[in-house]
Amino acid sequence: MAYRRYSPGDTIMLKHGVLGGAQPLGSGDILSILPAAQGFVHYRVRFQNENFERSIRQDDIDVQASPSSPSLPEAEAAPEKPKSSWINSNVIRIRK
Repeated sequence: MAYRRYSPGDTIMLKHGVLGGAQPLGSGDILSILPAAQGFVHYRVRFQNENFERSIRQDDIDVQASPSSPSLPEAEAAPEKPKSSWINSNVIRIRK
């Protein structure tokens, strides 16, 4: 499973020259996390002064220049509370 460094709402900068002549100016906001493809995490990103979204690979993001701090790895994240089921098994009655 690929490690997701960023989450929706984070602001990122691309490495210089990643997209060649189509390099966007300024920072971009991560809108969503896309399914991993070919072992790389992909993000849906919208950059300033652009009215469309791009799919960006995680290794194309400049970590040092990105203003947002990356989130903790999933293994180091705080453990989640056990989720309760929407079915209350104590209320279920079976007719005989």
